[in-house]
Amino acid sequence: MLNQRRALSALLAVVTAGTLVTTAQPAQAAPQPGLSAAYSARIAAVGSRWALVFTVTNADAPLVVAFSFGVSLPNGVTSPAAATSTCAATTVQVTSPGDYSISGALTGATPCTITVPVTSAAEGNYATCADDITGLTGLTAPLRCASIAFVAPYAS
Repeated sequence: MLNQRRALSALLAVVTAGTLVTTAQPAQAAPQPGLSAAYSARIAAVGSRWALVFTVTNADAPLVVAFSFGVSLPNGVTSPAAATSTCAATTVQVTSPGDYSISGALTGATPCTITVPVTSAAEGNYATCADDITGLTGLTAPLRCASIAFVAPYAS
């Protein structure tokens, strides 16, 4: 009887171990920190001031993420003021009118933003897409384009 119990215990241990091995999932890498872009309005009056906001996110909280990228504003869109940032140690340089070089760091899981004020003197639809972002380091590119339409103001 004692030998039967030992045999059953050994068999149960083998079956349990086999079940655990077959149900184990492969390890997955943590998501890479990402960059997204959005305009603060979808439709705006010509000459009004809005913002192009870049958001840096990091799902791997203990990791410090150093990043850098360049961006060109769409033709017809200008920036009437200096860019601002909530990211640590961020530098935003205007390399030529409408072109920016941005570098900084994100610590922890709280997203940070880089805000570029924008306006347009002409009616039109304008977009900033992944193709407009150059030299992206440390982040994944935006998945969607950010867009804004500047229209003539209506008389009230």
